Amino acid sequence: MGLDASYQALPSGSPLLELARQNIGVGEWLCSVTRLLQDPREERLAPGGPDPGELQLLGAVKELLRTRPDLVIQHVELDRRWDHLHFVLSDRRRNEPGAEDDSLAGIAIHGEAKIAPHVVAGQGVPLRYTRPETVERIARMLEAVRFDTLRLHFTYESMSEASVYKCPHEESIDAAWQWLTEHFDRFRAFYVTAAKHRDGVLVCVD
Repeated sequence: MGLDASYQALPSGSPLLELARQNIGVGEWLCSVTRLLQDPREERLAPGGPDPGELQLLGAVKELLRTRPDLVIQHVELDRRWDHLHFVLSDRRRNEPGAEDDSLAGIAIHGEAKIAPHVVAGQGVPLRYTRPETVERIARMLEAVRFDTLRLHFTYESMSEASVYKCPHEESIDAAWQWLTEHFDRFRAFYVTAAKHRDGVLVCVD
């Protein structure tokens, strides 16, 4: 059991977000929006008979896809290594373990603000949404990062001392860094594309 992080571009003006805020049934299913965007069929709904809230979410997803079919591919995942990336990108995460990180790096990983009290993922973590104007700032920040220079922070000693989530074993540090490098490129490209479309970003940790 663990917490995986995923990121989905969503237009700020989409009725889907407001529907999730106002409708508890829809909001409780919002964490499945990426899955439904990729395959918006009733067959993809949770087993055991369609839940009314999930059905409403599916309808909102279909409506959104009529104007933004590109959202099908506008997502990225960091699996259980989101804190690895947070650690190397953020001075505050490295130097103040446990403190809330409102830096652009911290917002990029965790999202800007909670959507509503009832909008949580399956393990109870609140979903968060980052506004387009903040996404644009994050994209500029990520474009300026020389990721290879951050390798010096990616050590077993420093990460274990800072209680990094799912800290890699000492013998697998090089492989873990290679994975993170490849996924940072995808993460950066995702934010840059979202900024170009003036989209916000839905962050789900579940």
